[in-house]
Amino acid sequence: MKLNLSDEPLTVDLLTEALRRTGSAIVAVNGTSMHPTLQFGWRVYLRPARGEELKVGDIAVFRGERYLTIHRLVWKDRTDGAVRLVFRGDYNRLRERVDASAVIARVVAVEVPGMKRGMERVIAIEPDILAYFYRLSFAFFRLFRPILPKPTAQDGRIGPIGRAARATFAAAERFLSFFLPERR
Repeated sequence: MKLNLSDEPLTVDLLTEALRRTGSAIVAVNGTSMHPTLQFGWRVYLRPARGEELKVGDIAVFRGERYLTIHRLVWKDRTDGAVRLVFRGDYNRLRERVDASAVIARVVAVEVPGMKRGMERVIAIEPDILAYFYRLSFAFFRLFRPILPKPTAQDGRIGPIGRAARATFAAAERFLSFFLPERR
């Protein structure tokens, strides 16, 4: 989901500076990749955050390839001292690998439009079923990492157990996304 801001690098710098000086920012979102958690035109309340501080399941703003993006953190990997983050939109099957330094802010609340002008509601972003799923799967991986088999092929391909685990994980993601609340 893209922020409803200009794609110019200056815009990123202005948002970063506003977050640094005031400690918060409110911006409108554009796109459908986080549906139903965030919807087109809704305004999100941001607080500055560093990638290392985020927990799996948090929704954050980061510098994407072409523009600022809002997605959910689904995986966090620390290798060789560097933190690599994996983000995914709730309505999007693609994952984005992002360096921790690209994270700008964390979403703390969303303003849901009302039926009439002036009837908007502000809802704090609490962990939902997908956030708990990602946190639980991340905890299981960290717990069982020492006993999991290492990839045997030099090209990095995973074996049949890895493919089955990946397919099961993807099916569970899709199933749980049906239980995300509609905020209308």
